[in-house]
Amino acid sequence: MEKRKEKRLPLRGEFKKISNNLSFVLVEPETPGNIGACARALKTSGFKNLIIVNSARHLENEARWMAHQSEDILDNARLVSSLDEAIGHQRLVIATTQRKRHFKFPFYTPLEVAKKIGEVAVKHPVAIVFGRESSGLTNEELTRCHLHSTILTATKIPALNLAQSVMIYANTFFQALNIQQSSYTYDLASQRELEELYKHLQQSMQLVGFVPRDNIDNFVTRFKRLLGRSMAEKRDVRLLHKLLQIFEKRIQTLESKIGNEEERKPIF
Repeated sequence: MEKRKEKRLPLRGEFKKISNNLSFVLVEPETPGNIGACARALKTSGFKNLIIVNSARHLENEARWMAHQSEDILDNARLVSSLDEAIGHQRLVIATTQRKRHFKFPFYTPLEVAKKIGEVAVKHPVAIVFGRESSGLTNEELTRCHLHSTILTATKIPALNLAQSVMIYANTFFQALNIQQSSYTYDLASQRELEELYKHLQQSMQLVGFVPRDNIDNFVTRFKRLLGRSMAEKRDVRLLHKLLQIFEKRIQTLESKIGNEEERKPIF
């Protein structure tokens, strides 16, 4: 029986188009485990297109072990013999590198790259290129790409490995390009509903005989200040009403019990 896979977050229709058009290119990857981990990074971030240049190490067991339920990414990976073959039809190509080169291309962060991808990949094919674990991309390979990107880190050594870099880019793209639908939509309480709550609070205070140091109006105003900052939702207001009702009911029960005990006391 196939295990049912549930999506953690819904995907925007626009993001699905971007996912179909965005390819992650690995140039001569040296470690099968890294290739498998890259496939896993793509799958968890909603992407699927993996292009491997001049390597077939994704077929090794280590790659499949590291992929962990992302084997379909490896099975469907496109194998090419050169970088030109991988990017020849792409409209936008981003190269990733950790080293500054002498030709001084501007560097973009993963988030800045995500914005540029969002403008193009809805309609056109786009690729992001990752170099070899030991040496990265050559200068010639970098010049074949339109944009250069790097991940800002606290230190140069140790550097991020291939799979870590792919994970950072893939997840940054996912969050930046899919954030609208996954963000929470507040069902805020109306001002009338809030005023009803403040009135209820004041009645409950009077029921227990609570007398603030200044006056009830100022106390309720401080409560308004608290709720105003919290952007209270309708369900929050219902919860507070319920809490006040619980206290009121408990107080009324206790008062009734005390009253009955007073009536049963013998009169001498």
